[in-house]
Amino acid sequence: MGREDQVHSKAMRTVDVVVIGGGPAGYVAARRLGQLGIDTVLVEREALGGTCLNRGCIPTKALYAATSPLGKRALYEHMGISLEARVDLGRLRAFLAEVVGKLREGVGRLLYGARVEVLRGLAVLRGPGIVEVQGEEGQVLKAKAVVLATGSLPLELPFLPFDGERVWSSDHALALPSVPERLAVVGGGVVGLELATIYRRLGSHVTVVEMMGTLLPGLGLSRRGEAVLRQALRAQGIEVRLNTAAVGLTPSGLLVRTEKGEEEVEVEAILVAVGRRPCSAGLGLAELGVAMEKGFVRTDEYFRAGPGIYAIGDVRGGALLAHKASHEGLEVAEVLAAELRGHPLPPPSSAPVPQAVFTQPEVALVGASLDTPGLKVARFPLGALGRAVSEGEPEGYVGLAVDGEGKVVGAEIVGAQAAELLGEVGLAVTLGIKAEDLVRVIHAHPTFPEGIWEAAWQILGKPVHTL
Repeated sequence: MGREDQVHSKAMRTVDVVVIGGGPAGYVAARRLGQLGIDTVLVEREALGGTCLNRGCIPTKALYAATSPLGKRALYEHMGISLEARVDLGRLRAFLAEVVGKLREGVGRLLYGARVEVLRGLAVLRGPGIVEVQGEEGQVLKAKAVVLATGSLPLELPFLPFDGERVWSSDHALALPSVPERLAVVGGGVVGLELATIYRRLGSHVTVVEMMGTLLPGLGLSRRGEAVLRQALRAQGIEVRLNTAAVGLTPSGLLVRTEKGEEEVEVEAILVAVGRRPCSAGLGLAELGVAMEKGFVRTDEYFRAGPGIYAIGDVRGGALLAHKASHEGLEVAEVLAAELRGHPLPPPSSAPVPQAVFTQPEVALVGASLDTPGLKVARFPLGALGRAVSEGEPEGYVGLAVDGEGKVVGAEIVGAQAAELLGEVGLAVTLGIKAEDLVRVIHAHPTFPEGIWEAAWQILGKPVHTL
């Protein structure tokens, strides 16, 4: 008997939807489907919450918060407060485990409350709508629709293979194996710079190696914003080496190449953060004729990858961000509910995806780049904002860009609390709010959101606290 015959010979249970992957795309989709009364099973081979909760966004931000006082010792000293810090890696690891464990339990409760069944195991598509779950809870499911939400993994360079000792992935770095005296970070993107910031605070001498000519390439950060960030990182003692390519290991560090030739950067550990690859192998997609590009599943605007097959989150491509994945999870649930019940499909989302970078200072972006030709741009310096000055963090600015009709189409914030300001500017960009409407909102004083109000006044040519 062949493998396919063996699968079909097993008892097969029929459900409405099978969601493969319990990360921010999958569990949100499954929960919303459950809320909509759709019989849904979620299959996860590891831990609920996916990369974001277990090995990404949440532990990174927990570490960012935990190490924040270490990054502000000079500031506190200037304020008259001396700090003597001692890092206990064991307790720090325990803190991360506590945070992750609490949130993971919360995800499980949310799914249970929505009557979503969770199966542990590896899911493989064995035919149209047929999902075999391999593992202790192994069984075969027949679904009207299958949602792929399998996420992504750190991208490994062939000449810098991960070993967890000398060469780390972001997963290794977040496990806090040690605080090396000297650490090289290969990649000046979001993950690389956030972990560079954390390890510098913990005491490592950090060198960031980026083959492109700018930091955060591809994010749309303006030239001025990139320059402010680069200067701030260097002021913290993080060496930034642009136009520098990593090419291999040496006995005592990392071999890099510049236009001047090859040289060695002596380090104890190398963190490779050059991107992520989709988790699409082994799902049985090729056999079902699902189109893929570089491992990413191709879909239409309604997340359809083939008859009865949908894809959301990182495995679908685009911006590999947890909040984008969750948004797609909500959308695909509404699409499936409509299709299964024969209702009209909701219109596809056109909302811009915000980006927050937890460096010091933080960077936040949404909508059009401030360097886009034809836009009117204003930047309000945080050095003129009472709250920023009183907290000793006057570095950076709040920037807005408007189109010819005066609608806010882009925002860029570099500075303290930048990520927390994204909500208001994201609302403005998504709804097409005009600068003249933003200034009508009374902002509490002294607060960081006042910077948005001030930038809107500048756009209108009526600055309040700048000349």
